[in-house]
Amino acid sequence: MNKMNVLVIDDQYINRYLLEKLLIGYGFSVISAVDGVEALEKLKEGPVDLIISDILLPRMDGFQLCREVKTNPDYAQIPFIFYTAAYTEQKDREFAESLGADRFIVKPTDPAEFINIIRDLVKNIPQEEIAVPKTIVLGENEYLSEHNKRLIHQLEKKLTELEEMNKSLRISEKRYKNLFDNANDAIILHEITPTGEFGRILEANGVTSALLGYSHDELLGKNMTEIDNAKSSEYYQELMATLLERKHQTFEAEHLTKFGKIVPVEISAHLFEENGTRFCLVICRDITYRKAAIKELHQAFTQINENLHHIAVIGDQIRNPLSVIMSCCEECESGYKNKVATAVNDIDSFIRKLDIRMIESEKVRNVLSGSQGKHTMGSIQDLNDRV
Repeated sequence: MNKMNVLVIDDQYINRYLLEKLLIGYGFSVISAVDGVEALEKLKEGPVDLIISDILLPRMDGFQLCREVKTNPDYAQIPFIFYTAAYTEQKDREFAESLGADRFIVKPTDPAEFINIIRDLVKNIPQEEIAVPKTIVLGENEYLSEHNKRLIHQLEKKLTELEEMNKSLRISEKRYKNLFDNANDAIILHEITPTGEFGRILEANGVTSALLGYSHDELLGKNMTEIDNAKSSEYYQELMATLLERKHQTFEAEHLTKFGKIVPVEISAHLFEENGTRFCLVICRDITYRKAAIKELHQAFTQINENLHHIAVIGDQIRNPLSVIMSCCEECESGYKNKVATAVNDIDSFIRKLDIRMIESEKVRNVLSGSQGKHTMGSIQDLNDRV
């Protein structure tokens, strides 16, 4: 038995592809078209045993195609199945049946059930050489009137759906705009030039304006280089090279306000592309207080080290004279010998307490530098490198 030739009509590639694979998998031969006009051309090219068509199609829709097929004596006996996700109401089904459609299937349908419907239809096709086509119920005027009603109704549905989508989109835009504007950090969207350099600012939130002293309108169109206090072009060329490669980069920089003030910032830059154009979303955190805290911490560590050094030196400077005094007391027969020895021991005991305090202070210093070492001490070192 020869394979049945099935003509599939759908303007969506993925729909055609899935239907083709399903039918081929069950032993059918498939011919495809994107609309009714192309489907009629395919019918002229060779025998077709079954037609499966979507309704919402460009140029000639499924309803028009079905009427063309069922009113043409050469094609009228070919079974016609509507397979649609847009026209799903009972009146759509009734109109399709009035045009001579043999089956009306709403997407999505279980593949096995879909194949069973086809097989049932094929099994019931008359075996005579000339099969009797289904009767066309509507006349020309009635057809045109009902067809227009179906189209207008479908258009109204689509407009309602579109309005709902626009409403949801407006809500989403408002929500994300609120998140954008109320973020704690400055957020800037800017372009990347074709030559791989920082370009114009396309959008910025209110925190950016507050940080840099520019109004929103003043910021838009301004080049990133105008707000950046670059210390060396080589430094930023290296950053840009890394950003272009990894699509993300975190680094420290300095921004220049409208009034000439330099603001240290930590930048998290994210690179993305749309329609062949590269953009960069930059999140800038003001680290002025962090820098000040790191500087104070550096000064505190320096002072601790100096104090520990001075304590050690003073201890030695006191112990040396005490040793001499003790030696002299051993040789002295004076009645003050015991008093001097007691005073010397008291002083020595006090110095030992200082030694213990110094050791404890060193431990505290080491714990601070150890627990915060990678961040704090690294930041201090970074600060030293930049100062």
